Amino acid sequence: MPSSYELLRASERLSVAQRFLTLRPRIVLVGAACNGACLALSGASAEQRLAVVAVFGLAVSSFFAEAWWLRRHRLTERWLWASLALTLLGLATGALVSGGIASPFLPLFFAPAVVGLAAFGRSRQSFELLAVAAGLVLVVTSVGPLPGLPLIEPPWGAAMLAISTCVSLALLGVGVIGLVDAYAGVAAELERMREDALAEADQRAATVEQLGAHVAHELKNPLTAVRGLVQLVARKTDDRKQAERLAVVEAEVDRVLDALRGYLSFTKPVTELRRQDVDVRSLLEEVSALVEARAASRGVVVSVRGESVVEKLDPRRMRDAVLNLALNAMDAMPGGGHLELEIERLDGGLRLVVRDDGVGVAKDLAGRLGEPYASRSEGGTGLGVLIATGIVRQHGGALSFESSEQAGTRVTIELPAAVEGRT
Repeated sequence: MPSSYELLRASERLSVAQRFLTLRPRIVLVGAACNGACLALSGASAEQRLAVVAVFGLAVSSFFAEAWWLRRHRLTERWLWASLALTLLGLATGALVSGGIASPFLPLFFAPAVVGLAAFGRSRQSFELLAVAAGLVLVVTSVGPLPGLPLIEPPWGAAMLAISTCVSLALLGVGVIGLVDAYAGVAAELERMREDALAEADQRAATVEQLGAHVAHELKNPLTAVRGLVQLVARKTDDRKQAERLAVVEAEVDRVLDALRGYLSFTKPVTELRRQDVDVRSLLEEVSALVEARAASRGVVVSVRGESVVEKLDPRRMRDAVLNLALNAMDAMPGGGHLELEIERLDGGLRLVVRDDGVGVAKDLAGRLGEPYASRSEGGTGLGVLIATGIVRQHGGALSFESSEQAGTRVTIELPAAVEGRT
């Protein structure tokens, strides 16, 4: 089954090819009229003039008939290939009645051949069309000028050659440039489809996270009640075996509750910190690079301020914390703005600041940031701030917010100097 890309590419290709075939009669008619005038002035024999007029008159008539038909029907790849192949056959016939391989009409061969190759690309149709063109050129070369139909004498032969070259270039412009633009349009459309798919995936992920947090919250309370009932029954039983079974139940309930609390709060470390010497400015610059593409698409300018400061941190987890805050900041600037990532050395630690000039946070929400479901984005879960808060606390630091509506937000991370042996 063809992919979406192949279907889209085929549709665009046939659309451009249909336009090419409907414009071709007018371009060829102008060239045929000019060449006909040159032929009449050239002193060619009546037989040769009649032969040339018959060949190209039939070709132009068939082009107009085809254009009329295509205004009412959709073009197919088979029709396109047959039309280009028959055009090559007609041009070969025109070359035979006007001097053979030296015919002034030979440049017209390039238009159907090149347009066909551009339309079909690396395919069987391209190779077949190329074989037809090569075979016809060999026939024209081997047969040579037909008796009584010699090469048209200069200067009229040279003028007809120039006219045929101009007509061929005009046809190539309509066909090839149109196909190039169409393929560029296909690429842009695929990029839009990719971005839509990513956005949908992000939305689904956010929905799943929100649903998961909701389920965890709803399960926690009844499990707490179950735990209390198990403890109550355990205290009243005199059966040692029954007490052991109840202890197992209580332990399992505690295990589930711990998992749910960890999911809801993100304040408990999943793994121990892997501290190492980190150039914190370089870490901020790395975050800036990670959000660069999304920032550019939203008209957000990202800057990093402050001198290099080396501190013992878990680089991966701290980068995740700052990245979550930076992404939240960009969501607050749908119309563009400025995002600053700043570092400052303090006595006994350091301060990181993520500052935006976006829509800010409403008063009723500002005090709840860091809690589940507290988010300034519609449909947001607040998990980004939860993750950042948990990572900062794991490092022994604190995270605070300063914000007001339409005046931007400043998020401050204050980290103490690392103590050897602390995880």
